[in-house]
Amino acid sequence: MNELIVFIENLSVVPTINRAVHVNKMGYKCAIITRPLTDHERLKISQLEAENQIPALFAEIIETDDFSYEELEKNTCMLEETYKISAVLSILGLFSSAGLLGADVAKVAEKRGLPSQESDALYRTNNKYLMRDALRHAGVLTVDYGLAVDVDSAVAHAERIGYPVILKPINGVASHLILKSHNQQEVRDNFTYALQKLPNCNYSNLYASCHTYATRDGNLIDFDPMGCMLVEKYMNGREASVEMVITEKEIVPLLVHDKVKVTEEKQVFYEHLLVVPPLRFTDKEVEELKNYAVEAVRAVGLKNSLSHVELRYDEKLGPQVLEINPRIGGMCVKDSLETMLGFDSVKAQLGIALGTFELPTLLNQEQTPHAMFTLYPKESGILRAVNGLEELEKIPGVLRATQVYPIGAEVRGDEEEVFLVMCWMRGESYEHIQQVYEKACELVTFEIEKLVKV
Repeated sequence: MNELIVFIENLSVVPTINRAVHVNKMGYKCAIITRPLTDHERLKISQLEAENQIPALFAEIIETDDFSYEELEKNTCMLEETYKISAVLSILGLFSSAGLLGADVAKVAEKRGLPSQESDALYRTNNKYLMRDALRHAGVLTVDYGLAVDVDSAVAHAERIGYPVILKPINGVASHLILKSHNQQEVRDNFTYALQKLPNCNYSNLYASCHTYATRDGNLIDFDPMGCMLVEKYMNGREASVEMVITEKEIVPLLVHDKVKVTEEKQVFYEHLLVVPPLRFTDKEVEELKNYAVEAVRAVGLKNSLSHVELRYDEKLGPQVLEINPRIGGMCVKDSLETMLGFDSVKAQLGIALGTFELPTLLNQEQTPHAMFTLYPKESGILRAVNGLEELEKIPGVLRATQVYPIGAEVRGDEEEVFLVMCWMRGESYEHIQQVYEKACELVTFEIEKLVKV
């Protein structure tokens, strides 16, 4: 019987399609349970089949609008009639109206005795309130926080915590609606504004996911992500992220990225430029960041997972978690791991799901400075052109420049962190990296047609 790897994904379909190439080259059949595919995605499948001389990238494609656990289980059972399922996994597994997809995928895998992520940990990493609760319960130092379900509770939490505070959606994505408040009136205005904007944002399907879940103390909370916000103490300090690999029993920090340029706009935090090895942290501080990240992912209970932990290094408190993701970081983190450590994150993810992954011996680490940066549009509308990309690719040191959104796509650059152009580069020095970034900002421009409001 043919061995099958099953991907289940309601959002991150193109990365799943790309991973199917690796699955086929490993000698497995591949299936995908997905929302209805777009014409662009069908074309992508055909292109990859031709480029890699693969007759059929997917042995089975099951398109559905129903991602409930019951439907996932039914479709998986149907595949088992023909194939021996060797792994079941999801790339992002984010919330939808049917629940937390990643947690349900983990249950589907666990039911079959296959390696899986921990469904409880996925709830605690995808719900920022539950994440803070898990940290506090485990005794991991974390900023004060509270769940605001109306204006009055938002103000009450802010007054208790002390200003400034941050208001953010509990199911965060794309650094959207991260609102800083310095006083009671700003809290009132920001909470009201956020709840007005949530239903119409690009990721509203991720917020429209009511769920009831227990804190570590067993207190059941009814979460309505469209009707609440997390309130937490604002953190000062340098920002960094730690990439990690986690097995059933071990947690290994792989790489620390220094976010040397981060800006805080009215409702969006933009990550512009990240460098590796870290520029602004001492060796001692890097170890502190790694050790704290290990404590944090242990507190939420992650296993069989890659993880991306975002931190701020508060000058008084030391490392503090911003968020924990049960997956690899975005932008060019995949390139960074492979370049700096020889760590193939796609092979690692597949190996973890198959139960064949072995922790690598990370030797001969690259020490030449590398960087990733993103160019963001700051307005909303239809993308009509990206100018200067060819010139950017010719700058010495630039290894790869990628246009993420196709021409004709709608972007909401004035409201969300839209990763429009991402670049991965090798620098002669940190100064050279800064020069290339500044040159890229001058060269690359976007033409965006504003939408007429009816």
